Amino acid sequence: MKSLPQLMLDHCPNMMLLVRPDDLGIAVVNRVASQVLGYSEERLLGMCITDIESSLQDVFYWEEVRNGQYDAIDAQEGQYQCADGALLTVAKSIHVIHHEGAPLLLVQARDIQHQQQVEDALEQTLSQLQATLESTGNGILVLDWHGKITSMNRLCSAMWRIPEELLLAGNDEAILGFLSAQVLEADVCRGRLREVLDRGEAEDLFRLTDGRVFECKSRPQYLGERIIGRVFGYTDITERKLAEEALRQSRDRLEERVLERTADLRLANATLQTEKARQQDLIGKLGEAQSQLLQSEKMASIGVLAAGVAHEINNPVGFVNSNLGSLQRYTRDLFRLLDAYQEREACLAPADSEHMRRLKLEIDADFLREDLDSLLAESLDGLDRVKRIVQDMKEFSHVDGGGRQQADLEAGLDSTLNVVWHEIKYKAEVVKEYGAPPAIECYPSQLNQVFMNLLINAAHAIEEHGRITVRTGHDGANVWVEIEDTGKGIAPEHLSRIFEPFFTTKPIGQGTGLGLSLSYGIVQKHGGAIEVRSEVGAGTVFRVVLPTHPPAAADDAPQRT
Repeated sequence: MKSLPQLMLDHCPNMMLLVRPDDLGIAVVNRVASQVLGYSEERLLGMCITDIESSLQDVFYWEEVRNGQYDAIDAQEGQYQCADGALLTVAKSIHVIHHEGAPLLLVQARDIQHQQQVEDALEQTLSQLQATLESTGNGILVLDWHGKITSMNRLCSAMWRIPEELLLAGNDEAILGFLSAQVLEADVCRGRLREVLDRGEAEDLFRLTDGRVFECKSRPQYLGERIIGRVFGYTDITERKLAEEALRQSRDRLEERVLERTADLRLANATLQTEKARQQDLIGKLGEAQSQLLQSEKMASIGVLAAGVAHEINNPVGFVNSNLGSLQRYTRDLFRLLDAYQEREACLAPADSEHMRRLKLEIDADFLREDLDSLLAESLDGLDRVKRIVQDMKEFSHVDGGGRQQADLEAGLDSTLNVVWHEIKYKAEVVKEYGAPPAIECYPSQLNQVFMNLLINAAHAIEEHGRITVRTGHDGANVWVEIEDTGKGIAPEHLSRIFEPFFTTKPIGQGTGLGLSLSYGIVQKHGGAIEVRSEVGAGTVFRVVLPTHPPAAADDAPQRT
């Protein structure tokens, strides 16, 4: 059984021979060497390396090795003597290795005879191609896969005016550089000449520094499935381009005359379009103003209606409350009377006493005494709640006055929260963080509408259940109100448009897009500002800032919205 190193050598694709430098004997050989050269392994092991490498340069090399001079060789072409007497062309490499302190020379060789045959065939093909290229009407340049010039017909060198001495020098890089230097788009030309392995076809238009124009078409050159180079075909289209330019100038002159004749018409049309755009802008502004006016009138009507409802509710609530108070007093007097009768119950005849006992059990007199007080107390508490709701409605609509007044913003917030509580109670927990700001002169009902819009928007922004935080504060010059929610937030691209009339992100039918626009206008009338910051998925904060000392009011108070 062969050793592991020997198995590795036998499976190497190249011929491997290990030579002793003292006698030039072959110490180790692999199976490929035996098969290619035709010798048995035993015979090869008994031969010297010079029996196989017999060329003059090989004999000199191995003689120097015998004298102790070991030079490595890499990819040198040579010939090997086969067992049948034939000479085999190979490419060999020799490296010095050491084993147990002694030097050995490792020879690796491969058969390149077939490769030479292919190169000979290719050379013949290129010769035929050169003859063909010389007969064409285009300048032809052929580069190999290394970017070297393999062929160039005379027309190509004449078109590019390549100097004779540059052609005779055979410096391919200098020739290609000379070509690129003549092109205005030198980088494009240089890059195209370097893309010799590109599989695609290309078509370029090169403008030369002397005014000429060349059309360049290039495509890859294949040998089987392998790209071995690229073919460039150059056509001088200067005359064609000059004719096209003359035609373009004639067309341009004609177009100039047409433009001159239509200039007045275009000017008139532009003036008409400008006037139309101005009118459309005015119509849009008028529509916005009308919608805001309608919304203001709607809110004013709702305020009047709420005030009327509150007034109508106050009347029955007043006498019901009064009657319940009287009933509570009458009940207490009756209980005092019953207590007096109960004290005299022992004086009754036994039959009457038994009748009274059964009657008290039948009507559950003790429970009636206890429950009647509780029912009256709960009814009175319910009436108090109705009175508070009515008061909140009056404060929200502010029916007691239409001009500027000193108002407590926190009281307005509380009344507004009570009015819109049905919109909030199932969606969010409300947290109040009041900072006791001073009262300011304002239109309370208008600010209540701003707070209502912001609170309802906050509730709508919360999809399931969250938190709405209402904060107030002041810094001397201003008072402020913040309404923060934990809703879905506002997208950055929408932040700059939320105060535009009719802009809304709500589904159709669920929002007019006027709430924030009206709120913005109300705050501006008070000399204040609305600030907003939002983060998608985290929530939104609206901050209403109002001056502690607002500017002087106009003679006509703003219409209540």
